Amino acid sequence: MPTRQRKEVLRRTSSRVLSWVTTVGFGLVAVGLIISLTYIPDGGPASGVAACFFTIAFCRRLFGSRIVLGSSGVTVVNPLITYQVPYTAIGEVRGGNGGTLNLVTWTGDEICSTAFGGSITDYVVGSTERAADRIEKRVKTRRTSTQQGLVEKKFTTSWIADFCAVGGVVCVILAGALGI
Repeated sequence: MPTRQRKEVLRRTSSRVLSWVTTVGFGLVAVGLIISLTYIPDGGPASGVAACFFTIAFCRRLFGSRIVLGSSGVTVVNPLITYQVPYTAIGEVRGGNGGTLNLVTWTGDEICSTAFGGSITDYVVGSTERAADRIEKRVKTRRTSTQQGLVEKKFTTSWIADFCAVGGVVCVILAGALGI
């Protein structure tokens, strides 16, 4: 019986840290503003809570970007769209030297990864180049032939970000109802 290989998640450590720092930080500010609503019910704190929720939603989507190497393909999770690309469909992996990591299919489609977008820090750290090497290694061992695999696109689900976005809309409605 063959052993299943675990999925490998590629993302910058700074993205994970920044995601949690903004979530906890703005979450604590939102809690403080919600508590202050009991003392200042004119709606000002409600718009502040909405701003905190929208900031958390934006940061969670942006910093939640990642690349997942599975058994049959690469999943590129961007803030709004997730791409599932079979290994057989990948013709080239571009990335490194501080540039953006892109997957190019045999049909010429180019899929950019927000998780490994170009940065000044990457020139020193080289995380994009390391990620591109990991993907290329996986592609070479999994590719049985060069064929036009079907690239699937779907809306990215981020439960915390989506919950915070809905909470922000509710707070905006509440702030409007309270007269701001």
